[in-house]
Amino acid sequence: MVLEDGEVFVAGINYNKFEEGKPFVYEEIKGQAGQTSFSLPVLIKPTDNNPLYVFIDGVQTIYQTAETNSKGLTDVELYTGVKAGQVVSFCSYGEPLLDSDWKRPPVSWTGDLPRAALSAATTYFYDPFSRNHQEYLYAAGQPLRRLSIPSEVWADTMGDAAAVTKIATKAIGYRTDVYCVSPGGSVFLPFNLNGVTCKFNYWTKNSGGAFKFKSEDIKATTLKPAYNNCFFPKAIIQRGEAFHLINKLRKVFYARFTDKEAPTTGINEPITAFQGQRVFRLNGNYPAGKKKLKVTVKFKEEKKDKVQETPAYSEIDNHTVVFNQPFSEGDEVTFYYLKDVSERFADVGKDSAIYYQNKDERVVQNKDAFWKMAVSEMEDETFANNDPLIAGINIKKKVDGAAVVTNMGRPVGGTEPDETWFLGNSAMTRAEAVAFLDRFMKWTIERFK
Repeated sequence: MVLEDGEVFVAGINYNKFEEGKPFVYEEIKGQAGQTSFSLPVLIKPTDNNPLYVFIDGVQTIYQTAETNSKGLTDVELYTGVKAGQVVSFCSYGEPLLDSDWKRPPVSWTGDLPRAALSAATTYFYDPFSRNHQEYLYAAGQPLRRLSIPSEVWADTMGDAAAVTKIATKAIGYRTDVYCVSPGGSVFLPFNLNGVTCKFNYWTKNSGGAFKFKSEDIKATTLKPAYNNCFFPKAIIQRGEAFHLINKLRKVFYARFTDKEAPTTGINEPITAFQGQRVFRLNGNYPAGKKKLKVTVKFKEEKKDKVQETPAYSEIDNHTVVFNQPFSEGDEVTFYYLKDVSERFADVGKDSAIYYQNKDERVVQNKDAFWKMAVSEMEDETFANNDPLIAGINIKKKVDGAAVVTNMGRPVGGTEPDETWFLGNSAMTRAEAVAFLDRFMKWTIERFK
């Protein structure tokens, strides 16, 4: 199921570490005439659950042996020699390394996308509106769709490979059917195409304005790959993952049952008043009474003899404003609020850290972590009686600002004053999941009935 923003509803868990002798492998080697022995750059021990696949020019074949050589790497022997120039591909999915308690991959980085520089990078030309100068990229005969990233996003990144890679990685994510090209002529492919030879047909334009069609094989690679093609059904879910999923549902319900977008981390809403209007209900939430909501008014009829000021108002709740005096028809009232640090959770809207007491391990959580964004977007949703939809967990012990937790991410006891965190990396029990689903169902009925 794919949502309106292109994100899948149920996603896998990213990983990049493997069991010893069972890594992810994709290696292409161009064979010599009669060659039967091929050396891989890794050690792999094929099993029934982790087989090694061999292809010659895309056609699967059976190998004779796969043995460890004197360098501690793997040599693969074929039954028959290949022809000169044939490409022999070796592929194994590997077995991801799992945490013994969580039954899921350990904490890992997002990774950097595979990247390849075009041979004609300096004259590369692309125009999304031109029918005569289209480009096509194929992986194993299947076309990939190009992502057109606005030029302003690439601004000031020329020559900065790290910045360009960061932009491309954020745009493509873990999708497997798209690619993008930077203004400097670097092609970025999905993680699953790391080391895979692809065919790229594109156009160049020289200084004289002449166009030339070019076709070349490219092989994009990265030293920091990441994967997201496993569901891990036995994994214990984290609070952050559960609430990230619920936030997706919340946005689907707003799109399905209202004509407005779901409230997120701010308000920027212009409303044209009707004659005598004093009450305004906003499509979003703000901290009532904290004086963080900005209100501006553009009067339809300006009085020449004096400057008209914004009328006084009261913040009734977190989404309703009542003005002391009525507006005239056509007056435009704009409400603005941008959330930064969370008003409710000490670890949302900023960098934070947790300390696993038994492992003696400190893990930093960036402020733009996926679950922090989801919690920030939905933390201000309330019931009719102003009870919040989601609740936090009290922290009683910290070490250098990091919440001290167990191996399962639950807070340990302590004597420090309570501080409310969301703790997105903590385990969620079946009882907690069922209780929140029931609470979310009641909120949904109340909000959209």
